[in-house]
Amino acid sequence: MAHKLLDITPTPQVLVALTRTPIKPLDALSELIDNAIDSFRSAQTAGETSPLRQVLIEVPGPAEVSRGEGLIRVRDTGPGLTEEQIADAMRAGFSDKNHYDTLGLFGMGFNIATGKLGRVTKVISTRSEDNNAIQVILDLPKLIDEKAFEVTAEQVEKPQGLEHGTIVEIRGWWPEGDANSGFIRDLAKMPKRRLRDSIGRRYATLLKGTSGEAVRIAVNGTRCQAHEHCVWDASRFVEHSSYGKIPARIEFDEVVDRSRRCLRDGADFGASDVCPRCGRSESREVPQRVRGWVGIQRFDDANQYGIDLIRNGRTIRADEKSAFFEYADETTGRLEREYPMDQQYGRIVGEVHLDQVPVDFQKQDFQRNTPEWQAAMQFLRGGALQPSRRAGDERNDSPVSRLFQGYRRVRNIGRGHMYMGVYNTAKGKAERVSRDLERDYYERFLNRQPGYYDDTKWWELVETANEPPIEVLAECPECGFQTSSDAEVCGGGCGHVFDGRTCVNQECSSQIPRSAVSCEYCGASQIPDVENPWSCTFCDTGNKAGDERCRTCGSAEGAPHPADPDALASVSELESALSASRLSITLVNNKSTDPLDIVVYAVHRPITAVYGQAAVPLVSTSKPGQLTIYIDLTHTSFNAMGVRPEYLVAAEAAQYLHALHANLRGRHGHTIASLTTAILKEGWGDAITENPDTVRSDIKELFSTIRDRVVDAPHAEDFYDNLDEHQQQSMAEAMIKSGVELSELKYLKAAGGYLRFCDRDTLTAFFNRYPSGWFGGKVWRDPWPKESEAGAIVAHKLQEELQMKYLRCLEDCASYLRYEQPERLLVIRARAAADFLTDRLS
Repeated sequence: MAHKLLDITPTPQVLVALTRTPIKPLDALSELIDNAIDSFRSAQTAGETSPLRQVLIEVPGPAEVSRGEGLIRVRDTGPGLTEEQIADAMRAGFSDKNHYDTLGLFGMGFNIATGKLGRVTKVISTRSEDNNAIQVILDLPKLIDEKAFEVTAEQVEKPQGLEHGTIVEIRGWWPEGDANSGFIRDLAKMPKRRLRDSIGRRYATLLKGTSGEAVRIAVNGTRCQAHEHCVWDASRFVEHSSYGKIPARIEFDEVVDRSRRCLRDGADFGASDVCPRCGRSESREVPQRVRGWVGIQRFDDANQYGIDLIRNGRTIRADEKSAFFEYADETTGRLEREYPMDQQYGRIVGEVHLDQVPVDFQKQDFQRNTPEWQAAMQFLRGGALQPSRRAGDERNDSPVSRLFQGYRRVRNIGRGHMYMGVYNTAKGKAERVSRDLERDYYERFLNRQPGYYDDTKWWELVETANEPPIEVLAECPECGFQTSSDAEVCGGGCGHVFDGRTCVNQECSSQIPRSAVSCEYCGASQIPDVENPWSCTFCDTGNKAGDERCRTCGSAEGAPHPADPDALASVSELESALSASRLSITLVNNKSTDPLDIVVYAVHRPITAVYGQAAVPLVSTSKPGQLTIYIDLTHTSFNAMGVRPEYLVAAEAAQYLHALHANLRGRHGHTIASLTTAILKEGWGDAITENPDTVRSDIKELFSTIRDRVVDAPHAEDFYDNLDEHQQQSMAEAMIKSGVELSELKYLKAAGGYLRFCDRDTLTAFFNRYPSGWFGGKVWRDPWPKESEAGAIVAHKLQEELQMKYLRCLEDCASYLRYEQPERLLVIRARAAADFLTDRLS
């Protein structure tokens, strides 16, 4: 057996010092995976592509580690290493890799990763043309005792099944008391499924690569599956008044810059003729390419959104948000969030490859002060996303900005903002689907179930969101007449009973409707006799036997208290906008509360908690982990007093948490007010803050919607002749900016299309002159009062009131846009007007 001494200078003490570098167990394992992947890339560059590119990982369990047994083994099918390459790998800080084409730093990264995991590292490697394999063992404690600077390379038989490739084995766990003693335990106790999922997320693009480029990674014999984003198909799109059709997935492959790089180590030559790192002159031109996609997730989430940033197949930043959704204020330099805007949930995602952008030493982030990073970000997101932050008519046509313009809101359920919904017959409009349904669909996506893995089933809920359900009619078996499904008796006149019961009179025994209080055949009462006196659940009045209703308040015998959940459930519906899922806040003892689901139902009648007293805005009931609130949104506290419903919901939740954590009573800061503030911030955040820019953006979007709907409204052609000089000039300028020839004006006038280019004041004037054509579903869903239905005098009065109500709101919105820094009262007034008009859009 041949032996050869390999120099691993510097000293073993330096190698031990490197093991104190703070990294996570998954990062250490990833270093070994990176080196295996780099070997595949090197072989491909040399024209020796392996038919099977795989990395097999073995990780011990916690019981083995606690006994000091087991090992970590990472085995790849790469081309294998020579003695010199193995020596270089074990020499701290050495790396001859091209930093722009590889993942690992087989040198410093290898030393840290293996040394953190264990004291003894064995490397076995062989090439196809070799008869034997090379084996090197790095025993750090032994090298320190012997004060050695060399390790022995041995020629050994090729391990079974290893024709070419490298095996790295780590064993000899660090003892108790050593700084690294808990490192291997943290890795060993990680559930293997979670470990595979983490690897599947980090190397997703390599795992799902095309044949010949895909890499197979397995942990303890089970294959890692690539993470996949649940996004809408690229064929889906929304329409935007300024940006046109915006697809739900935008793909790109763009060269944003070029540089001259060293052939040996990838360093930038800059203006020099030689490499600043190695001094050589051989170079190549490297295009800085940005490729990948950004798109819209099929659901929004508080955390699960953002863009994955990838370098040479490894995800460096997962769900990156700051780089794309925050903007540095030019005056203060402070980062301000631009997305999500009016809620805590986002849905912009993506996978972007930045292979030429350098990363930090531990591969936790890209070096964001480099020209490469700046060029990539300029292409991907450009400048500010919000139009209000940009100067004049400046447009941002970057991929992320286009998605932001089309999908930043989830207000117009259905095709408008591409969001799943169901039609609420009580409200007469669509509302978003429940979070539970979203989770169910996502589980089906993860299981690759047809219709859910692709977006067919998801899309059905987008397309049908605004379609009222078709009532299913019941057919009479006797006469064939079709009647409402909830009818008890056939409407065709035959008398057939759909939903009935037998008359209590045994001599009669006829079938009668279930709700009948007396039999139509024998006249017998169907209300059972009450033999015992009873107490009213509402007013506590004692009633005599036989009384059907309370003699004080009129409540029926046996009826629940009108403020009980059983009574409220039948006259309420879920209010998703006021609900919160898995809400948690930090208490004064610095501990977080258990996740709390706040489920809010809007009640369609006043809530009377105490007989004889005024109605209350809400009542609640609770069980572990859930607070259920029934709220009357028509209560005077919301209408006359202007209190936001979110405030009272948060106060009710604060009362619940205050009572739940009674042990903190008396502590400074553990008050209802403090808890309410924390709950508002965590549960609703920016949604309850009247931000002037948000209000301005909403009003602009409202007028954009109105323009699209009034183009063919009645009297549009007549109104054109009433435009003054200023209005005509403003319209002409808008047409020129939009690229429309002024010669087309005569056609636009006849069809009303010129209204698309009118300013907000002109649109308001058009409404004031010809309001009737805007109602009945054209712009707003409210009907226009007709003389044939209410009479001339009453109809005229109702028309006046309806016109003035909408006109005042339009004027408030139009005038608000003239203010650069509006006062708070103006912001509140404009918000109320915009919400009123938006809610009534057809």
